[in-house]
Amino acid sequence: MDKRYIESRLPCPIRLGPMDYTPGERLDLYVELADELLNTRAVQDHAFNIELTIKGGINQPFMTKSREPTEEVLKAFLLTFRHFMMYKEPVSVNGVANIVWQNLRSDQLKGMLEETRKQWRQECRQGPLQLIINQDRLTPEQAMDLWINGKYFHSDKRKRERLESLDPLGRLFTRHVFLNHIISATNYVVFLAQVIVVGRRQGLLSP
Repeated sequence: MDKRYIESRLPCPIRLGPMDYTPGERLDLYVELADELLNTRAVQDHAFNIELTIKGGINQPFMTKSREPTEEVLKAFLLTFRHFMMYKEPVSVNGVANIVWQNLRSDQLKGMLEETRKQWRQECRQGPLQLIINQDRLTPEQAMDLWINGKYFHSDKRKRERLESLDPLGRLFTRHVFLNHIISATNYVVFLAQVIVVGRRQGLLSP
């Protein structure tokens, strides 16, 4: 799926760890939360139709303009979204993808899933923006980790300090790498939910 799909379609309880759920229950919960994600205000109001504009020239200051979700809308979205990105969650997208791969009885769906998994792994390492700060390359996955764990959740002191050490332009670029990665991640989450629903409907996936 591409960004247009999110733009057109597009309080958190404490959950037990993956081992407390059967594989079938994990798939059930995954589909439920994917649907919840698609019904967030951020997706319904097309808040991820983001844009970053930078203007400037010789002897002229840089002018920046950023279109992005409001903090209220983004925080509400992240409350559901973060569960898909957390390794120990029962709906961890990578863990659920493994369950689907092991139980899917369709070469066609397996081929689509494998191709999408490869794209997702690539997008974690390299997004549309190449970001190098103090000679260190920051991947989309790392940018997301900085913002989610340094600002929005957990308040990791080291990550918060790294964010705060960035100059305004570096912080803005890092934020847009983070937002673009949310779009890629959400497309992957929704695609996997569709594979689960179609596979079960056609009797090609159990549990």
